[in-house]
Amino acid sequence: METSNQFSTPPRRRSGLFFGLGLIAVGAILLAINFGSLPQGLKSIVFSWQMLIVVIGIFNLRQRHQIPWGITLISVGTFFMIPKLARVFPMYFPGVENFTATYWPLLLIFAGVIFLVFRYFFSDYFDAGHWKHRIHQPGKHSSSNIYGSFEKNSVFGSGEHIILDEEFKGGEINSIFGGMTLDLRRTKLPEGDSYLEVNAVFGGVTLYIPGDWAVISQMDAVFGGFEDRRRIIEPVDNSRRLIIKGACVFGGGEIIG
Repeated sequence: METSNQFSTPPRRRSGLFFGLGLIAVGAILLAINFGSLPQGLKSIVFSWQMLIVVIGIFNLRQRHQIPWGITLISVGTFFMIPKLARVFPMYFPGVENFTATYWPLLLIFAGVIFLVFRYFFSDYFDAGHWKHRIHQPGKHSSSNIYGSFEKNSVFGSGEHIILDEEFKGGEINSIFGGMTLDLRRTKLPEGDSYLEVNAVFGGVTLYIPGDWAVISQMDAVFGGFEDRRRIIEPVDNSRRLIIKGACVFGGGEIIG
């Protein structure tokens, strides 16, 4: 019996909204550059790894428990973007020669401030478990594990993780300029819908998922892709579903059985 989830649609709509607005913004900027309204040098900023990190950070702001991670990514991308902006708009950024070499300790200071503020003042509000929901409907009982306890972020690195818990209740993976592997073959899904968010920027994510799991992919791809390469094993239990959502930007991901 397929379980309905009243909380699954809004996140998907928000994802599509952000994606659509992003395409409109990029198209408008490129059109303005082509017509001479904006400097040609701005194109090198729009299509830069710094901008991609900022975009992923903005995507992370959609979920309250990922706001600290999103703010960090936006700050890092903006920091390394400043020298590029100074070359295009020197009148607005005077005296930024050797900016990254001189001011890189600011990243450490900012990271420390973010950690202290969100760890000790807003830890309950931004905790992933705070946003789990339970749904009760007449005639059936199901749970929606929108974000579980599993959360891994990798920047310029790689990692392999095997879930040994009795039940996998969802989580999030963010891989930027690196690779991440998640093995779910030694666990099982709880009743209802479990959500796994996957974001890959110039990186890759590999998921090992049993062939008899019901998996629904809601991934957005920009110059990248995400494929399910499993050999499906019947019967598939549709009362327990894993919904994978997120974005692959100049990166990719795959599901292997």
